[in-house]
Amino acid sequence: MRRFLSLCFVLLATPALASGQKTYAVGLGGGAAIPVAKLSNAQKTGYNGIVVLAIGAAELPVGIRFDAMYSNILKTNDQVALQGGGTAISADLRITSALANLVFAFPGTSAKAYLIAGAGLYNSKPDVSGAKSQNNVGFNGGFGTTFGTGPFAMFIEARYHSVSRSTAKGGVYQFVPITLGLLF
Repeated sequence: MRRFLSLCFVLLATPALASGQKTYAVGLGGGAAIPVAKLSNAQKTGYNGIVVLAIGAAELPVGIRFDAMYSNILKTNDQVALQGGGTAISADLRITSALANLVFAFPGTSAKAYLIAGAGLYNSKPDVSGAKSQNNVGFNGGFGTTFGTGPFAMFIEARYHSVSRSTAKGGVYQFVPITLGLLF
């Protein structure tokens, strides 16, 4: 596995090194985290933050991106029906995730559209005393655009996240962060 990752890095970096271009970018961003599907019954729009490490080459349309993300999806203050019967008041849902993604960038000069898809580990915990956090696998996909040239670029993106959980633990939940960020 280590050799494979080294080979991937060399293949991505070699053309950019020859032309003097940067082969990576580090970024920070934030925005809204919107609950969708059944999660929207108990939660309302919250916020998210993201740290990005993007690896690629200017001559290749495909790159790799690693993300660390934190989302806090806010409670509605409504009574929510429980699966076993009864009701409870909703609570904020805190989600941290570590994601690995493939990025396909369309050609462009100062603005480049891209598609992004990947998977990762999601840790979720309701903001209730005594609640336990859960680790689950999830998938994401979306689109975005980068703007700018030179040492800095801005990006805006929207991604659909689907996190797999067993039915006994609440079932699958989905949310869509809309993120604005800066790449260095």
